[in-house]
Amino acid sequence: LDFASMVLNKDELDKLRKAQEENELGTSVPRDDNCAVKLAKKTCAFSVHTLKQVKKSHRKWKGANLHGPPRQSFSDCFFCFTGVFLTMLTILKVAKSIRVDSKFDFDAGWYSSTLCIVYALTPAPVGQPRQIFAAHLWNMLVGMACRQIPTGGFGDFMEWNGDSDKYGMPLIWVQALAVALGVSGQAYIGILHPPASGLSLTFTSNPKWTWSTMASVMLADCIVVVMGMVIINLSEKKQYPLYWLGLGWQGSGGSMGTARYAARSARRGVNSMKNSITRKSIKGEEVV
Repeated sequence: LDFASMVLNKDELDKLRKAQEENELGTSVPRDDNCAVKLAKKTCAFSVHTLKQVKKSHRKWKGANLHGPPRQSFSDCFFCFTGVFLTMLTILKVAKSIRVDSKFDFDAGWYSSTLCIVYALTPAPVGQPRQIFAAHLWNMLVGMACRQIPTGGFGDFMEWNGDSDKYGMPLIWVQALAVALGVSGQAYIGILHPPASGLSLTFTSNPKWTWSTMASVMLADCIVVVMGMVIINLSEKKQYPLYWLGLGWQGSGGSMGTARYAARSARRGVNSMKNSITRKSIKGEEVV
């Protein structure tokens, strides 16, 4: 009887409902607290994982007990010497010739490391034409873009001296940013060429290097690739380049494989069109 009266009494039902809601609120964790708990757990797990990696890292300091690369033969070294000498001489001559117009000036020393890779490490992917052209262009663009970041005349760190006219990022920070973007960008795009990384720092630091310098660098790249192709292929043991564009290398055998696949697809299309035309003509003759 009491239960029936409680059910029929609206006020009693409202009280019971409010009591239940208060009980649920007291036992449940707020949504914000849930997010905080999850974040704390993730932070704790990340810290534990980082500490484990730090403890394991000192074991790698001993090295992997692998042997260093073997030395090259005297004939290979002499061939490398000849190629580097002739190519470097050509680049220096070009740099000296265009220095009359300072707008197109560039530093021939930028190519010392590139020639080392092309002639001494010829099969290396980092020395192929695509890597040379694309990596140089990327790092020059990065350097010129980072040069636009105002430095505000600061030293190593921001110096708040109450002068509201000064703002920007310290120069060494801009330089470090340029090199970091240059290297990581090469890795992400797949155009790694280590000697080109210095151009990002050079173009950031010195306003002397401009768009005209980029044209001179592209010209020097052409000289390196063409002379390397002519000289290296005179050897019976070496071939240069191994690829030009290297598109779809793993799946279709490089840019030449992609071109061959496109040619085969075109031939199939032409043959299918011929067959369909032939079938239609035969059917027309049969109808007649």
